[in-house]
Amino acid sequence: MRALTSGNVTIISTKFRSDFFYHSPTPNNTSILKLWSLYANINPITLDPKDLITHAGDKKSLTKYFQSINHLSTNRYYYRQYKQAFLDSIYSDDPNNTITQMILACDEYLINKCRIKRMLLVEHKNLASFQTLTKDTFSLAMRILHSETHVN
Repeated sequence: MRALTSGNVTIISTKFRSDFFYHSPTPNNTSILKLWSLYANINPITLDPKDLITHAGDKKSLTKYFQSINHLSTNRYYYRQYKQAFLDSIYSDDPNNTITQMILACDEYLINKCRIKRMLLVEHKNLASFQTLTKDTFSLAMRILHSETHVN
């Protein structure tokens, strides 16, 4: 998947949900879904299009992502599994992946500054290296908040 994108890919996968984040000059959703299907040993034809949600752009993608994470957190069992998969993906991939760092920084901002009532995706004590919120991720987190489309 890194060959199809700019090299930064974040994949969080559990038995009930998979999230893919990538940077690319052009959308490569079809190719990435085919690769994921091969990895997961699933026939891509059997995938239900209603179960596939795609977004382009940081603001829209991360807004929808955090909306769904906030909703997922209402089910402790699924949220705990997802958090573990997220932590596993950080250590199986590059822990300094810019996409992962942006998600973590936005998550921290939304939890700590906006009082969203859920646990962080990854506790900082579980990370060997965690980059603090940068100007760019602060700006993105603020755009997510000011769009007033986030839910708790």
